[in-house]
Amino acid sequence: MLGLVPLSMSLPPSPVPSADPSLARRGLAVMLFSVAAFTVNTLLLKHLGSAEQVSTLSALFFRALAGIVIVMLFFRGKSPARFRPVFTEVRLISRGLTGLLGTACYYWTIPPLGAGKATLISMTYAVFAALIAAWILREHLTLVRLLWMLLAFAGIAMLSGAKGTGLFGLPEIVALIGAITAAVTVVLIRKLSTVHSIGTIYLAQCVWIFFPILPFTLPELRDLSPTSLAYLTVAAIAASYGQLAMNEGYRCLAVATGASIQMIWPVLTSVGGILLFGEHFGPWQIAGAVVILLANWMIAVRRA
Repeated sequence: MLGLVPLSMSLPPSPVPSADPSLARRGLAVMLFSVAAFTVNTLLLKHLGSAEQVSTLSALFFRALAGIVIVMLFFRGKSPARFRPVFTEVRLISRGLTGLLGTACYYWTIPPLGAGKATLISMTYAVFAALIAAWILREHLTLVRLLWMLLAFAGIAMLSGAKGTGLFGLPEIVALIGAITAAVTVVLIRKLSTVHSIGTIYLAQCVWIFFPILPFTLPELRDLSPTSLAYLTVAAIAASYGQLAMNEGYRCLAVATGASIQMIWPVLTSVGGILLFGEHFGPWQIAGAVVILLANWMIAVRRA
C-alpha cells in the first residue's frame, strides 16, 4: 500500500520455513511494527490533507527525503545500497517512476476517500500484480486464483458504491490507477531483486520521487507550519521504517503468516478513520471490504 503502497509495495517472497523460534518471534515483532507504522503514516496523511491542507507534493517530498536518509545512513541489509545504478539502469529508473505515480495516487486519494477506503482499494495491487506477472513473468495462474480476483473486483464495486452518485468517481479511479501502477512496480521489484539489494531498490523509488517533484515542492515548504512539518516528518519516517520492517518480516515468516498480519493494516486504518475522522462504512461497504481483504489474502498465499 506499497502505496503504498504504500507506497513501495512488494509481493512477499517465497516462504522460508524455519524451526528457529527466535526468528519467528523476530518476524512477528517486526511485521506488527510494520503494520503500526503504516497505520500511523496513513492516518497522519489523512489529517494533514484534510485539516492542515497539506498538499500531496509535500507529503511525497518528505517521504522521499526520509527514505533516502534512512537507506544511506541507517539501513544495513545483506549488501549496501548503491546510488549510481539508480540513475543509470533503466529498470531501476522505471521502478522509481512507477513508485512515484503509485504513491502519489495513494496519497492523493486519502483525504477525499478516507484513510480506510483508500487503503482498501490500494491493497488490490496484489490482484493486478498476479495478472501482470502471469503475462510478463509467465507465472502460472490457476482458475481458483482467477475466481478470487473476480471476487476482489466485486468487493471494489461494493466498497465504492456510496452516496448514490454511481460506483466510481474520480478518487476511486485514481485509487485504482495507483493500485495498477503498484502492481507494475511489484513485477519490476521481483526482476530487480535478483540483481540489486533491497536498499538499492527502495532508494530508486525515493530518489525518483524526490528529484522530479523538488522544483514544485520548494515554494510550498515555506508556507508549512511547524506542526505540519512535524507531522510530515513523523509520517515519512513511519512509512520508510514500515516498508523496511515488512521486508524483514517476510524474510523471517512464511508467506501465509506475513500476509495475514499485513491484513491488519487496512483494518486498523479503517477503525482509525472512523474514530478520528468520522469516516463511515455502510453494511454494503463493510461487506465489500471483507471481500477485498479475503480475496487479496488468498491471492497472496495461493502461490500455486
